[in-house]
Amino acid sequence: MRTTLFAGSVAAIAILASQGAFAQDADTVSDSDVVLAPITVTTPLRRTSTIAQSTSTVTVITEQDIEKSAAPDLPSLLRKYPGVNITTNGGQGSTASVTLRSASADQTLVLVDGMRVASATTGTAYLSNIPLSSIQRVEIVEGAHSAQWGADAIGGVINIITKDGSTCENGKSVCTTVETGVTWPWGGFANGTVRGRSESGVDFNIGLGILGTEGYDFTAPESGYLEPDKDGFLQGSFNYSLSKDFEWGRLYTSGFYSRSNPQFDGLYSSYGTLYPGANESLQTNAAFKVGADINHSPDWTSTFEIYSALDYSKSFLKGDDAYNSDFNTSRYGFSASTKKEFVTGDVANTLTFGGEAYDEHVSSSTDYTKSSRAVGAVYTQYALEWEALDLNAGLRYDGNEDFGGALTYNIGVGYEIVDGLTARASFATGFKAPTFNELYYPGYYGYYLGNPDLNPERSKSYEVGVNWAATDSSSVDLVWFQNFINDMIDYTSDYATYTNIDEATVSGVRATYSQSLIADLLDLDFGLEYRLPKDDSSDEYIANQNRLKLTAGASYAATDRLNLNGDIEYVASRWTNQSNANPQLGDYTLVNVSALYALDDASNVKLAVENLFNEDYQTVYGYDAPGTTVTVAYKRTF
Repeated sequence: MRTTLFAGSVAAIAILASQGAFAQDADTVSDSDVVLAPITVTTPLRRTSTIAQSTSTVTVITEQDIEKSAAPDLPSLLRKYPGVNITTNGGQGSTASVTLRSASADQTLVLVDGMRVASATTGTAYLSNIPLSSIQRVEIVEGAHSAQWGADAIGGVINIITKDGSTCENGKSVCTTVETGVTWPWGGFANGTVRGRSESGVDFNIGLGILGTEGYDFTAPESGYLEPDKDGFLQGSFNYSLSKDFEWGRLYTSGFYSRSNPQFDGLYSSYGTLYPGANESLQTNAAFKVGADINHSPDWTSTFEIYSALDYSKSFLKGDDAYNSDFNTSRYGFSASTKKEFVTGDVANTLTFGGEAYDEHVSSSTDYTKSSRAVGAVYTQYALEWEALDLNAGLRYDGNEDFGGALTYNIGVGYEIVDGLTARASFATGFKAPTFNELYYPGYYGYYLGNPDLNPERSKSYEVGVNWAATDSSSVDLVWFQNFINDMIDYTSDYATYTNIDEATVSGVRATYSQSLIADLLDLDFGLEYRLPKDDSSDEYIANQNRLKLTAGASYAATDRLNLNGDIEYVASRWTNQSNANPQLGDYTLVNVSALYALDDASNVKLAVENLFNEDYQTVYGYDAPGTTVTVAYKRTF
């Protein structure tokens, strides 16, 4: 029945609408114009390049894509794209994890403006606390990229780039945008942004936002938590960027701050007895950086940055301090790099040298046996362009005072066989540093004791792909990949502590197809990913990982003022445990639609519906995912 629903929905959406941009080389610049041209990205090679030059599998989500999407938050936005696996312990504000290529959440590196934002205790980023209103662009890079970014980039890298002052929607030098809306289940939001360029040449962006929702009861009976109340969410956020160009280069700074109050269920049952527990938290996430680009000559540039990132979490039960707990982590870092471009004959070369150092610190109501560590790294990258050939290679050494060092490297090749048809292949190694919980957690009633002798997890990743831009309005991308992960960290059989025991092999194929029709008024996008994530020790599937995911989308400029959008996501059933025994999480199909109507040149209204058919599903066992969510919003730019 669900397969029939999926097939029928694809046909309907192709006629109706959807959000665009699954293809690698398509960037939507207006509701009716699609430019199939090289997209500039910074994440794959840690420097500006086109997607073709990066020789990686890359997805770019633009500000226009975000505006068209029906997604109310970042996890809902990311899940619409092939290759991305999102799990959530409920609705808005709940714990959400993102993985790429069946790596675990702490093997997928999440950045904000190039800064690490994951908690040092859990190793994962709190995605729900990064508001959509602050985001200008998201770059998703699949496959190991530790040679560029260091630890935790085994599955890939997600770089969330916040808004800057480079563009005003109305073409003015300075503009102010305000947006407000209501959601059902009952909630609302308001945000405002001032961006542009001052008379003195300073590009700036300042944004403020607030949102709240009454939520719903996240937990299902099988979760073991018995608190039948609505789990709400309240969040306030701030983001900024400033930059100024000089004859010698550029100075810049950017940052974001977000504080929220998520609610969850804390009353739990054990052997027939009910016990209270924390059921609310205060979550604070922030990241700030200051940097300078120095142009030594037209072909030689150096960059220097300092940054800090915070992840503070306080859980509590109102009226009872016995259940309060704090887990606060901070990270302070410095990076420097220099890039030289030169030509030898017909070959264009780019050589980059760089290094970085950062300190991680934990301050907690739980006394860890060690609360800080220092990390340092040096790296070099080389790129070559010769006629139809692109080549990238890199080498990086990370020194970590906990386990010594880790050497990673990569090599990628792309070749344009004929005009519009490009083949690529790459090999890369990666590693994941053990978290503070895995190394130094003091244990809980004799369980989960940290093991300071853990080795880092390591990986080898292969990828072979082809991209075919058959016409100016269509693009196909097909890739086969395989990832070998060694020394995976897991609990011992009695859950007393952690150890390096598991090995895994992940193989898969990923395909996307993008097509523009009707004089570029209708954009269609389709995606498929099929993966075999296997635990080598047991030959069973890795728990809670997608094996089959299908996506479809369309965006239709119905009139000069009306744009209709929609997307479909089908995810096959998944095992919830490593033994591949019941229970399984069932397959599901989500249909999301939105409509944007321009009231005039400066304002629009938006109607969005997530989970149109109120699909009942879970991405984490025991936690019900959101049902139908409706948003009505008004936006105006002055």
